[in-house]
Amino acid sequence: MADELEGAAPRARSLDGKRAPEKAKSVPTKPKRKTEKPTITDDLTGKFLRVGNKLYRTSDDSTPIVRLEAGRLKTRNIDALPDIIRIAKANGWTSVKINGGDKFKKAAFLAAAAQGLKVENYKPSKIVRAEADRLQARIAEREKRREGKKPVNKSSGAAEATTTFKALSDRFLKQSHEENARDPELRRAQSLVAQTISITRAKYLNDPVKASTEVEAKRQDVARRIASGDNIAAIQVRNQQAQRVREITQDQTLQREGRTR
Repeated sequence: MADELEGAAPRARSLDGKRAPEKAKSVPTKPKRKTEKPTITDDLTGKFLRVGNKLYRTSDDSTPIVRLEAGRLKTRNIDALPDIIRIAKANGWTSVKINGGDKFKKAAFLAAAAQGLKVENYKPSKIVRAEADRLQARIAEREKRREGKKPVNKSSGAAEATTTFKALSDRFLKQSHEENARDPELRRAQSLVAQTISITRAKYLNDPVKASTEVEAKRQDVARRIASGDNIAAIQVRNQQAQRVREITQDQTLQREGRTR
């Protein structure tokens, strides 16, 4: 059975994704599941190929990465969880239920935490909770810095520039890594994400969930920097990337030598 998420919208459904009774009655009645299927927002439309209620990344995919059902989203792809959570949030869900293995539940919990959604049927360990808290704190701090950079008064030219940056940011999130790497206006920004991908692959050889979570957090951070008009230096990124890979390789070598003694 595919891993799945069930969502709850504010006041419209109870925590298990079903419509809540309006008032308590002497003879309780069984609530009915909301029949509407989740819709895809415009910022995510370009990331998927939709065939009926199935979503694919590319035409080469033999199976869909997401299935849309009434009050439910199904997937087996851990890497697709951040986008799926965004779909859930855009449809007004305030919480989700998760069915799947431990790694899937953990990844879904972290993705939901990044978007401010609650997970009703997963109890994270203290360290996973700490990781979620750290992720939320980083996002809040970035938002705070971004708000602090906004000038009190903006000229019409500055307002137009802000609109352009926002459009670039939305395009960066909508496109795949490969499309951003080929995009002349976003190529340098994608190099920041490429740095994180290289580092996490070396750092988390046996934990793709952590790697995917860090890559998505970096992607969101870069998008916010684009929207705020930050200048991204690709040359510095390449130097930092090479240094970090060397450090990680050295750490892993030391760890392997320690285990063999």
